[in-house]
Amino acid sequence: MTLSYSRALGGAWQRMKRLLFNPWDAGRWFVLGFTAWLADFLSSAGGGNGALKWLFNDDNDRLNLSDWSYEAGDTIREIMAQAWLVGLVAVLVLVGVVVGLALLWVGSRGQFMFLDNLVHRRTEVTAPWHRYGPQGDSLFLWQIVFSIVATVVLGALALAGMLWGSALLAMDGAALPFFLITGIVVFVMIVTLLYVEFFLLHAVVPIMYRHRCGVLEGWRRFGAVFSRQPGHLVLFGLLQLGVGMVGAAVLMVAGLATCCVGLALMAIPYLGTVVILPLPVFQRYLDLEFLARLEPDWNLLAGDETTESGDLEGDGTVVRTEDLGPDAGAEQPGPQDS
Repeated sequence: MTLSYSRALGGAWQRMKRLLFNPWDAGRWFVLGFTAWLADFLSSAGGGNGALKWLFNDDNDRLNLSDWSYEAGDTIREIMAQAWLVGLVAVLVLVGVVVGLALLWVGSRGQFMFLDNLVHRRTEVTAPWHRYGPQGDSLFLWQIVFSIVATVVLGALALAGMLWGSALLAMDGAALPFFLITGIVVFVMIVTLLYVEFFLLHAVVPIMYRHRCGVLEGWRRFGAVFSRQPGHLVLFGLLQLGVGMVGAAVLMVAGLATCCVGLALMAIPYLGTVVILPLPVFQRYLDLEFLARLEPDWNLLAGDETTESGDLEGDGTVVRTEDLGPDAGAEQPGPQDS
């Protein structure tokens, strides 16, 4: 396959239409929507930038570092004075951590469940959950370590900024260059972390699926190609960002056109994923189309670079040449063990 962004977009669009609308099957939508919903846990279980707002004064939108430390100290002393409140907070934090880890684990396995169903154009839940359990667990452990490292790095930058910034605020004209440099460093760091997460979900996960390997081996294989073609992969991240923004705008317009009924449905867990299913399916197929064109060893798509990958049966599954035979269905034609 030749590397063409337009052909990747066209191929992903045709595959999405063929899977979801040719023919349309409500049962298929609900099962695929369920696996897509599980996969989405991985991107929604963690993160958040609300803490950054603590560094700003709501009255004039400027940094208020000098008062922040005193206010934080007073708050901590007030909380410590009430033992029951400390215990309640500890329990809530523990429950939140447990729930967050559970969602992260389910989301890690859900990534491979959703991908497996798209590669084979079928609707399975139990089989891919067990079949790709080792890959999902490897992804889960990586996400924990990555989250801790990202939190420590960003926390260290924030702490250093507060300490140095507090000292420089007392010096006329000395704080502006510091905050400018700090802002650039933080921006570069955040973009880097976002790209690491993007490459993990949009490239390393398909590589892990293809080769039945762990996350470290997946990163090694990805790094070998990234070192040769970093530009294409970085641009692909921007392309997926643009697709997500356009898709969100279309969904917003559609929701408003239905007198907000559509928006209400999108807000319901699981059901909302079913409603917007064409978008995650299209974006995942776009991953596979792009990766197949970038590196032949990453090709998970059957047939050529068009959409001729199978004929739909009455029940909505796909029969492909390589699926037929005495062992058809026992293993996937896409993934490899090496």
